[in-house]
Amino acid sequence: MSQKGPTYWVRSKQVNETGGFASPPVPAKFKTFKKAQKYRWQLHLHRGAFHPGYFIEVEEDSPTPFIFIAGTGRA
Repeated sequence: MSQKGPTYWVRSKQVNETGGFASPPVPAKFKTFKKAQKYRWQLHLHRGAFHPGYFIEVEEDSPTPFIFIAGTGRA
């Protein structure tokens, strides 16, 4: 059984914000916390002082489920 690591999402505190033309996309998905942190920092620089900000959400990936193949006697 294989397990994947967590997934990091950079999300906006502003409701229904999406990346527009020439804007970085939000929400954005990353495999490492360091990359998510760097992206969030870049977004803070790009947006104005009156923007409510961004946060990083950690999504724990569930392990691969056990699959039984009927009639073969194996998984």
